[in-house]
Amino acid sequence: MQSGYAAAAVASALVVIYVHSTIPRYTLGGSRRVIAHLSLLVVGILFGAVSAMVFGSVASPWLVLVVGFGVVHVPAACVLAIKHLRHSGKS
Repeated sequence: MQSGYAAAAVASALVVIYVHSTIPRYTLGGSRRVIAHLSLLVVGILFGAVSAMVFGSVASPWLVLVVGFGVVHVPAACVLAIKHLRHSGKS
């Protein structure tokens, strides 16, 4: 059971790395970039913490926190992947 959560945690971590390394490529500098990073980090930490409190008895709370943190980044990863496919510039 834990191996499934560990795999989900690794996949979530890869999504987070992809998003935060790709944001500078498609986001104008300055405050927009900082807001994008900070909003994802804050919402991800909060969602992960609440998920760990609710589902911490099913799996390790740390694994649940990482998966919840990564889930918040999935929509941003989809948007950034679409921008990559369309060869979009910074916005």
